[in-house]
Parts: sequence; structure tokens; C-alpha cells
Amino acid sequence: MAAEFIKKKATELFAEQLEKEFSSKDFVVFLCGPTLKDLTLPGAKLRKQLKEQFEGEGFDVVLGEDDGLEEPRLKFDLYAHENELRFIENHCGAVVLVATSVGAFCELGLFSYKKSHDVNHPDIILIVDEKYKDDKSYFNEGPAAAVEDHGKVFFGNLDDFDISPIIKRLRRRRTVYSTDKIGRPPGKMV
Repeated sequence: MAAEFIKKKATELFAEQLEKEFSSKDFVVFLCGPTLKDLTLPGAKLRKQLKEQFEGEGFDVVLGEDDGLEEPRLKFDLYAHENELRFIENHCGAVVLVATSVGAFCELGLFSYKKSHDVNHPDIILIVDEKYKDDKSYFNEGPAAAVEDHGKVFFGNLDDFDISPIIKRLRRRRTVYSTDKIGRPPGKMV
């Protein structure tokens, strides 16, 4: 009877410890892609769906254009890409990029280069229209290949894209991040 009590107490303490670790550490997802102003566009709809699902799963989601990153950039006269990189390196556990526009493709080039040269950089996930999947292009041979080697690339129809593998990946990443300092981005504030 005493052994059963000790086992139950140990598992309860473990559950409480995990609850404390998960609730005390934010996992920020930097969600890039088309503006949410025109939700008739498949990429914008997908980005909105990702944002809502991530938030429903308890992730903190930052949209660069909407969440206060512009004010400090203007105040200190920073380049847009340097501003985003500094924020990502210091505060984010993952970057998710819906690549449908010139700006998103520029971010992809920057983030893929940074990720492939810095093993401690946050997870990067790229979502691209399936029409580009088999192209022999600079995009596929360069930035998309770098993301695939150091993160994950998903090609698909943006109108009915299944986001469940992305949610699963980030939930697992958050588990490592929340329970082990190794999973945390360098410089991440506690």
C-alpha cells in the first residue's frame, strides 16, 4: 500500500512539474506570409487559419506587420530584415512562412540562409503552393532546399491545406522547449 502511495505521489508531482514548466515558458511562433487584409486569397486564408489554430493550441503568435515590430524599427532606423532577425533570434521558438508574395520570398531567402548557418536558430517551416514543387529553380535548389535540410517544407494546395502536421511538429518542439533548455533559442528570455 505504501509503495502504491509513493508511486501515485511521484506521478502527481511529475504532472505538477510539467504543468509549471509549460505554463511558465512562452513559445512564440513568428508567422510570415500574405497580409490578412484580403482573405479571398488562399495564402491569406491559410495564414489566418494557422494563426487561429496556433493560438488555440496555446502558442503565442506574432505577425510582423501587426504586432508592434514596426515601431522600434522606425525609432532606431533598422532595416526590416535585421529587425525581424533580431526579434526571431531572441524571442521565437519557430518561424512559419506561407510563401506567396515577393516579401515572403525575400524573408525565405534570409531565414533559410540564417537557419542553414546557425544550428541554434528557431525551427523554420515553409508552406508553398504545390505548383512550385517540381520546378528546377533557384527557389527549390536554394532557399527551399536549405529549409528542408534544417526545418520542414510543405508543398500543397493552399485552398485546402492540411495544417495538422505543422501543429503536431510545433507541439513536439514546444515540449522540448518547455522541458529542456537545449530546445530553447539562444538569448531567449526566461
